[in-house]
Amino acid sequence: MKRITYSGGSIVTGNAITAALLHYTTTVADAENSVTVDITVLEENGETSVHTLLLSPASQFDVADVGGITADEEAKRFPVPAMPQVGIQGKVETNADAGQTADDLDLIMREIDNGLGQ
Repeated sequence: MKRITYSGGSIVTGNAITAALLHYTTTVADAENSVTVDITVLEENGETSVHTLLLSPASQFDVADVGGITADEEAKRFPVPAMPQVGIQGKVETNADAGQTADDLDLIMREIDNGLGQ
């Protein structure tokens, strides 16, 4: 179990969730995006609930070990969530227009590099 401390407080969750969350947060920072993820958290009364975290390039966490339950119990109570894809998303053109699009972008970039003809 891990206690994750952040600017708004702290939460306790499973080791696997914490590892996935820390790894994923670096992906979010690299993509310069913000996303939300739902994770299972241990409440003070011993019950679990789902919290939604907003992750952004500015996210900062402090992580500390906490005791509590066995690894098997932790795996059952704290499943690792699916993390949404971050970054540029789209589809790649595969038809004849793709070459023309690439040429058009190259021309635009050359014009920008040359000060738009000035």
